[in-house]
Amino acid sequence: MNSQHNSLLVDVESVVRAAADRGLSLPRLIWDDTCASTNDELARLVREGVEAPAEFTICGTDFQSSGHGRLGRTWTVPARGCLTWSILLTPPAGFSKWGWIPLIAGEAVRAAVAEAGVPSVIKWPNDVLTVEGKKLCGILARIESLPSGPRIVLGMGLNTRLQPADLPRADASSLAIETGTEGSEIDHEALLLSILSTLIPCYRELTDYGDEDFRDSPTAQRVREHMVTLGTQVRVERPDGSELIGTATGLDSGADLIIDDRVSVSAGDVHHLRPAPTPPDHEGGER
Repeated sequence: MNSQHNSLLVDVESVVRAAADRGLSLPRLIWDDTCASTNDELARLVREGVEAPAEFTICGTDFQSSGHGRLGRTWTVPARGCLTWSILLTPPAGFSKWGWIPLIAGEAVRAAVAEAGVPSVIKWPNDVLTVEGKKLCGILARIESLPSGPRIVLGMGLNTRLQPADLPRADASSLAIETGTEGSEIDHEALLLSILSTLIPCYRELTDYGDEDFRDSPTAQRVREHMVTLGTQVRVERPDGSELIGTATGLDSGADLIIDDRVSVSAGDVHHLRPAPTPPDHEGGER
């Protein structure tokens, strides 16, 4: 990452202090004016460090020049227009609930966005949308394997100060647009703290659940409550090129998407087609 800038949108010391006041310990917070990819930078620290960074280490930037999306896509937006950062998670030995990680992150972003005055919903597996279906945030989790065990590099980019001409795609939006405010009024520090205040406790609940079915947890219930994908007819484009059309009726124990109560999908692009004629029983569809 580059040298520090005098007017960064996130002040490291301020955030660490405020997080401590909320009972959250951040071992290391790195923030700079520009970075090619916060996920790449944090993964590099994991792979190349003499000692692996501690859990909840954060790398963030005011401008990400070569960000990664799902399925190898890249994306770039104007400087200082997004809250872009990555956090390191160190799950316990034997952890297998990988699919819940981006959904928990989505719920944390959704809650923070709501606190900022913008109602939003979660789209399986890794997006946060406005209630009208415009994309506000993308989330990307990747696993780094170490001799001591796997690490999760969890990155997210939330559109904050973007104006209509800045949007990377027609079906996107930003907090500034949704609230009708000047971009400079969007507080990145407050948003980051709000996200962390949900993300870290929910992640701890996930790792503490052990072999029990996480679908029964309060966090999983929150995720389902705010997931617009459930009860919607969808078209899933799978990585192998095949397609599946049906109604999203639930999440299985690993957070894979259940289609028509019979098929579980672990990866793919999901396109919402229309609400199901008869809303399914989400709880029943997940068993």
